[in-house]
Amino acid sequence: MFLNSAQTTIYATVSLRSTPDNRATAVGRTSGMGRFSAVPGPWPGGQLPAAGDGDWGFTAFALAGVSSMVFIGIAALRSARRPEPSGTGQKLVTAPRFRAVP
Repeated sequence: MFLNSAQTTIYATVSLRSTPDNRATAVGRTSGMGRFSAVPGPWPGGQLPAAGDGDWGFTAFALAGVSSMVFIGIAALRSARRPEPSGTGQKLVTAPRFRAVP
């Protein structure tokens, strides 16, 4: 349940942060990298306990999480410095609010 919502949030964020002419490529690359990483990702989780080093399992996955946060921070800083091209800004479309009728 939570994994699906995190994946959907990543796709939505990438599509909002990309220019319209590059949006499909950006979402596709994000999806591909996530799936590429999901294949070999569980391997250390099985190899460490099999080798008797089960205590290192948390450390290995924590290092992966920390490195991901570093790269996300770098990407956020790089995109914050880059000015948005004129005429390509997106408006956030929301559903209309309805008032309850008494």
